Amino acid sequence: MSRLEAITTTDPAQLAAEIVAAALIEAVSERGRFLMVLAGGRTPEPLYRRLSDRSDLPWDRVHLFWGDERFVPSDHAASNARSVREALVDRVPVPAEHVHPWPIMETANASAAAYAATIIGTAGDPPKFDLSLLGLGADCHTASLFPGTGAHASPGITLASRPAAAVGERLSLTAGALSRSLITVFLVTGPEKRGALAGLLDESGDPDTCPARAIGARERLMLLTDQPLPV
Repeated sequence: MSRLEAITTTDPAQLAAEIVAAALIEAVSERGRFLMVLAGGRTPEPLYRRLSDRSDLPWDRVHLFWGDERFVPSDHAASNARSVREALVDRVPVPAEHVHPWPIMETANASAAAYAATIIGTAGDPPKFDLSLLGLGADCHTASLFPGTGAHASPGITLASRPAAAVGERLSLTAGALSRSLITVFLVTGPEKRGALAGLLDESGDPDTCPARAIGARERLMLLTDQPLPV
């Protein structure tokens, strides 16, 4: 795991928005585009709302991917694609062809294979993302990499699984693919995450117990939280 830069702040969403905006502007200036991996769930929604207010950003140069997904139709209430579309994608002028949600096909394995091909075609093999946004579950899972499953060590770019800790099948980028980001940001809020924070910050921790510890970054690995850091 790369060295983790942990920051406690009263407003993680605002700080994350500033980090994303700065990275976006720099990437577009230097490479002509910005490739971002999004997280689902409620935690990043305030961040997405703040970003959606940034009409000054070059949204036409942005490509959006999803770190994980539930194997459900894209209009399902549990779909990460749906929640992020409502909070961000439908509120900013990102070209439709730059939005890359997980395809939901006949099987989860087929969906994972198809998404790997999409990522390779856009971000390369191995992929090079500019920024990945990740959450942290109370059990120390991240994306859909769950403890006790060995998912943190899965090869390749994507995987499909049916973890006992989750309802239904899951689709996820692998730890290796997520770690190909220049910047990786864990956004963690709420007192129920304190145990997981301790696991993430434990340098001797086992990534099979805390899969989030398997995630790295090519340049900066960051944790933004509104909780006190374990001592």
